[in-house]
Amino acid sequence: IQGDPFAAPSDIRISINRNYLKFPDECIVSASRKIAFEDYTARIIRDCLLKHGKEVKGSGKSGALFINSGFQEVVERSSVIADENSLEIRISVGLPAAGRTILANECEKIFHRILPAVIETVRWDNIDRVKCLGFIKCIENQEYMREQLEDAGLVAFIADRSILPRKSGNSQEPMKEAVPFYSPESLRVKLSLKNPVSDEDGGQITHIFGMAIPKGVTTIVGGGFHGKSTLLNALKMGVYPHIPGDGREWTVVDKNAVSIRAEDGRNVAGIDIRTFINNLPMNEDTSFFTTSNASGSTSQAANILESIETGSGLLLIDEDTSATNFMVRDVKMQELVAKDFEPITPFVERVRQLYDYYGVSTVLVMGGNGDYLGRSDNVLMMKNFKCYEVTGEAKSIFDKYTGSNSE
Repeated sequence: IQGDPFAAPSDIRISINRNYLKFPDECIVSASRKIAFEDYTARIIRDCLLKHGKEVKGSGKSGALFINSGFQEVVERSSVIADENSLEIRISVGLPAAGRTILANECEKIFHRILPAVIETVRWDNIDRVKCLGFIKCIENQEYMREQLEDAGLVAFIADRSILPRKSGNSQEPMKEAVPFYSPESLRVKLSLKNPVSDEDGGQITHIFGMAIPKGVTTIVGGGFHGKSTLLNALKMGVYPHIPGDGREWTVVDKNAVSIRAEDGRNVAGIDIRTFINNLPMNEDTSFFTTSNASGSTSQAANILESIETGSGLLLIDEDTSATNFMVRDVKMQELVAKDFEPITPFVERVRQLYDYYGVSTVLVMGGNGDYLGRSDNVLMMKNFKCYEVTGEAKSIFDKYTGSNSE
């Protein structure tokens, strides 16, 4: 409980008997449905709180009403918990006061009018059932599609007509009038839906067509501002299901995928980074590397190895947020700086080994260096926000300048 109206709002828990709410078993019959129902409930509670929040007066945070309802992604949260017996709601409430004086009448509004309105909002009789069940089935479909990736030999799937660009750098809402994503014909596959959805003509869709990203090494190339990072960012967020209308509802990625980047200054404790970093000056041991101020290359090496250690089978890497000396080392620099005096083994020399020997796939954006082309199983080109498969052409160009040895 807060000490004054300027302190952090108080936490309140409301437990409601399910017999009163009357939500059906189909809302919580599986893990994905339960999470979706809880998420949907949190969102309608948020709308109710926003509607009534301005009714309470006072200083500081008086009358502030908040519930963690998330944004575009649907994840398990502790703000709403549903089970076979009850529904528990956890919200933050700014108890009203004027300075140090408690405003009892304003407090009465919260507990006698606003919170009862919240309870009535989540009664099944008052919920938009079609919208709620549609939300739940959409999330269940996404998780069902994700489960199909492993058997299909894929690490990711992006549906045709997906809207990948976001409204702005600080908003995850879809961009208006964005160019829809369509798969190159050579990579188009279909995944089945657990719950059929209606198309524009009123028919029932039981499968979703889109681009498959197979296991292995996939490089995304293209000119600046043509959509490379936008595609990769959609894959990064594809580990989570998205709300209907987001544009990325049918973008699903291996749930163990990890986004990798350089993190200058991060703490590293007891990591064996010899795969990438060895023979440091002063004979510093890299088999149990520890530092409170990692460089770009050592931090990125640690990030990769930590991710693999925790079970990740897919690394997502953008050259824009990577350490250049960690990603690649060209032949001119190799000739100038002898290998014995370069402790860094660049990622380009390990990316194939990670997949061939350890089954760890990589999807990376690369616009400034072609050394990854010969090591890639698939090469995608983004051109004017459209995706093309250019694997054959990329390998021909790689062989033209470096010979057939890509290992």
